[in-house]
Amino acid sequence: MKRYYVFRDGSQKGSTATKEEAIDMIRQHQKRETHPILRSEFSIIYGEEEFVPYPKLSRSRGQER
Repeated sequence: MKRYYVFRDGSQKGSTATKEEAIDMIRQHQKRETHPILRSEFSIIYGEEEFVPYPKLSRSRGQER
């Protein structure tokens, strides 16, 4: 399932189903900012999140230690 991911200063802040909801989320964060010089940078990425598991270790390698 594709979603819109919202990032603030390089850290993910959330994900939404529509672009409009992502923009609303950014606007809510912008309203909470208190100092004009310390403004955050926001970005939206549209895509799929995919879990990448670690490769399984073989038993022989674990027994060598």
